Amino acid sequence: MKNIIFLPFLIGCTSLVESPDKPTQSDHTNLSEITGPDDAGEDEPAVTDDTPEPTDTGLTDEAPPEVEADTPPYESCDDGRWPVPNWETGAPSDHGMSAQQLEAAAQYAGTKQSQCMIVAKDGVIVGEWYWGITADTKVKNWSVAKSYAATVVGAAIDDGYLDSLDSPIADYVEEWQGTEKEAVSIHHMLSMSSGLRFGLFRDNVLMALAGNMTRRALNNPLTHTPGDLWEYNNHTVQVAEPLLRAATGMNPQDYAAERLWEPMGMDVNWEEDRQGHAAMYMNAKASCRDQLKFGYLYLRQGCWNGEQLISREFVEAATSPSTEMNQGYGYWWWLNGGTPTLDSVTFEPHPEGSLHPHAPADNFCAVGLGNQFIEVMPSLDMVVVRVGFAPQENLDLWATEGAVLDALLEDGEQIVHNHLLGMVLDAVN
Repeated sequence: MKNIIFLPFLIGCTSLVESPDKPTQSDHTNLSEITGPDDAGEDEPAVTDDTPEPTDTGLTDEAPPEVEADTPPYESCDDGRWPVPNWETGAPSDHGMSAQQLEAAAQYAGTKQSQCMIVAKDGVIVGEWYWGITADTKVKNWSVAKSYAATVVGAAIDDGYLDSLDSPIADYVEEWQGTEKEAVSIHHMLSMSSGLRFGLFRDNVLMALAGNMTRRALNNPLTHTPGDLWEYNNHTVQVAEPLLRAATGMNPQDYAAERLWEPMGMDVNWEEDRQGHAAMYMNAKASCRDQLKFGYLYLRQGCWNGEQLISREFVEAATSPSTEMNQGYGYWWWLNGGTPTLDSVTFEPHPEGSLHPHAPADNFCAVGLGNQFIEVMPSLDMVVVRVGFAPQENLDLWATEGAVLDALLEDGEQIVHNHLLGMVLDAVN
């Protein structure tokens, strides 16, 4: 029965248990607030059993053209390589990496419900593996989509649709005008310190089932002073949808496609509710190579093919600590090196301090349920993508009572993420 309770409505790296030291609401699992058809649940998605056996496509052995390498960080948008129209591929040894060590990392990934793993070094793919999908398959990326959403907000600021990070959301969202939510700024939203109510069941189940996710997010009451408490909250992220729609006059997914994905040659399908609202907190579905492009945009400090697509100022803000409470979190990006870094599930400090104690301190990453990640490593000029199934999609776990729930509760520890990243780092000569 423990498994069934959480079938498959746990979204992204969402918070599943309450920290005993933070304020709580006694009615977190109260179903009496569901009112009207738009908050009623949809039919439960089926868990399929057609996951193919992992097959390793191996490393590329083709050396890249001889291009003088630039030393990161890149000083100009004109520097370095660009995956335009497609990614170059090359031998790991030509980019200071061990093919054997990368192969070992891929073998480990293949045993952990992975769908793809890609390693890019110096702007060149040096290793690429797929299990049960192809290079063109669009895959769910769960809460990795939060980092996509932050980028769309950054673009709207750069374009002047949003005045600044300090602007009150109520300046754009009429439903919050004249209410106590006028105190919530764009910064509060992006830093997960909005003060909007968090509840385990509301955030993980009722939001995912809502026919109108945006209405649900806007109606969520304020329970803490904005800026006082860090909580990983899907309702907070969903507020970006009406904010962007009001500011730009476009659906956020359409604005993002026109402003970002099309110039980058990416094809992104954002999950939507029944009203056509993008689910800003989850599943900006794209191919693994396109997920790699997204990470490369941030490695290149917002540059793309000679153009400053996102301002360096926003990239720096998004990948710097956004609150004192959680030094391992920026604007919907996870950061390495800062302490305390709070677990996305328990809200407790990571026992080892930072997210990746073994990795360079300048690493940052987009993270999704099931240890999905886009890891950006500026000092190594490297991006690593690993996408795989969420715990509730792993049929093997359903054979053991409680195993799905246990895996979900452990997700914030990023065990597979950390181990795989360590193996990739061991491949660097």
